[in-house]
Amino acid sequence: MNMTTDHCWQERWERFSSKQRLEEGLVNIGKPGHTLEGSKVKEAHDGRAAAGYYAFGTAVGRLTESQGLQILQSLAELQITDKTSPHYGAFRWYREETRVHDSNAAFFILLPLVVLRTFLEEQVPASHQQMMDRMFEHSAAWFEHELKEPIFYYSNKIVSDGAILLAISKLRSLPQQLQASLAFFERWLDYTERRGWGWGENISLIYIQVTMNALQLANVSLSAENDRLKERIGTVMNGLIDYVRFHDGYEFVPTIRSYQVAGEVHPSSFMWTLAGVQTAQSTTEWDYLSYLLFEEELAKENEGATLKVPRSRVERIMDSSYAHTWIGTTGRMGSVNRFPVVAGSYQWPTWGLAWQSYPVSLAVEGHQVSYLRWYAHDGEQVRTHPAAYEKAYLGPALFKEAWYPDTQLRSMQHNQALLVVRSMSRLHNEASELADEWVVNRWTGERCTFAGADGREWTILRYPNSAVLVTPLLGIAYGHSSRHAPVLQPIMDGDTLRLRQVLYAGDKQLLQQPRLETGWAIYYADGISSQDEATALAARLRLVESSYKDGEVPRDTYTELRSSRLYRDEEQLAELIIDPHKLESGEM
Repeated sequence: MNMTTDHCWQERWERFSSKQRLEEGLVNIGKPGHTLEGSKVKEAHDGRAAAGYYAFGTAVGRLTESQGLQILQSLAELQITDKTSPHYGAFRWYREETRVHDSNAAFFILLPLVVLRTFLEEQVPASHQQMMDRMFEHSAAWFEHELKEPIFYYSNKIVSDGAILLAISKLRSLPQQLQASLAFFERWLDYTERRGWGWGENISLIYIQVTMNALQLANVSLSAENDRLKERIGTVMNGLIDYVRFHDGYEFVPTIRSYQVAGEVHPSSFMWTLAGVQTAQSTTEWDYLSYLLFEEELAKENEGATLKVPRSRVERIMDSSYAHTWIGTTGRMGSVNRFPVVAGSYQWPTWGLAWQSYPVSLAVEGHQVSYLRWYAHDGEQVRTHPAAYEKAYLGPALFKEAWYPDTQLRSMQHNQALLVVRSMSRLHNEASELADEWVVNRWTGERCTFAGADGREWTILRYPNSAVLVTPLLGIAYGHSSRHAPVLQPIMDGDTLRLRQVLYAGDKQLLQQPRLETGWAIYYADGISSQDEATALAARLRLVESSYKDGEVPRDTYTELRSSRLYRDEEQLAELIIDPHKLESGEM
């Protein structure tokens, strides 16, 4: 550990250790846990936090040997050591759990211990090493089990499993598990190069860091004879760093798997430091591991190059799914061309990406990130996609039933012009209200409406040096089978502005309909400084939309092809064509 890393660890220990309530070797987090059983207790005792506390304290010389042993013993008691169990070698996340609810607990708990042994083994007492070794050897069976049928689309989880198995194999001289981990990384790299990143964690600031930590641990655990594999892993890491650098300290727009429902513009992250971005650095206690893992990289001069403005980037996520980001002087806008990017990942009763993803979002410097959001009221509670972590983690679905409509998004973006169509097919769910919303937190600007060149009404959200122009496309509301022009309803909810396309509002009932649709045209006007400029721009915009049959396949009115084109004067800014048949079959 060099002086910079040591200072980082000492500083974070001083800041965070006094806030930790260590009780019988585990950290009392002072609130319920995140898992099903953990959520039912008033205060959960957390293995991950205790492992971090142990690694912290051992590295900076603040724990006695007996204190460390107590923590390790408590962590060992969370591990499943029954070799007949399907979870043999895995960990429970909390003391209060009776079984494994979160399969990721194993790598999150063991990561601090494995990193400590890999980099600072001389600081770990022999008695501690013996106890860790027993946990490592049990867990090797679990990680090998996970890698036999790897969940490639869940990158941060499976790469972390592979990296920890690789590191443990080296620490404990386990040749069988070493070969299993090497074979896994070859397969994962082939998958990533051929198809992409599964459900999209390569456009998540949070999970890029988890993945980078894992890849770095894997690289330092590889021997010289694996130079080719190390080179391939390094290429992937460089690509992730380049994507982080492109966003230069701002929340990613768009993003998959974020918890930024409040729309903060500048999220804290260690990744900015690693990418050489000059912005507010992360202050979370968990970043200490990253500082040690990337110690050599951080010691190098890492001044990020000045990025041109405006700029844009199209980043492949998976197969034909891409993230498109445009960055201007005062703001930035992004969209995923299809969401969910892989089938089956949108929502389930206990998990799903819809509640933690922002496939269309827009950031204005000094203000907020605004975004599209589905809204459903089931007569008892409001459910949204996206939603706050504490509200949605254990119940992430948009409806309370165990079956869901097929919910899809398709978009086309060119620079700061964007067309979006969102749909729900085979709706069979109860609700008293269903809407699609453009959500703007902390709204303090001026709002007005103005007619475009075709008479279409645009809502203008004016900021000091820019404006966001929004209008709905043709849609299919509940009780209708054909597309029609909806009315955009603005609502102030505290300091949050919601521009709403209401699909249903009335008595709670079972809504049954083959297809619902909403559509949005959004234009970000960079450098607009007056209301007159904003309305003059709106007056130049026009939309050309059509809904038609092609005579090639049978089409009901709700499955007609739809075409939307946005123009500024005679210049076509964006075009989006949707075929509901192909969309529902996954062809487009």
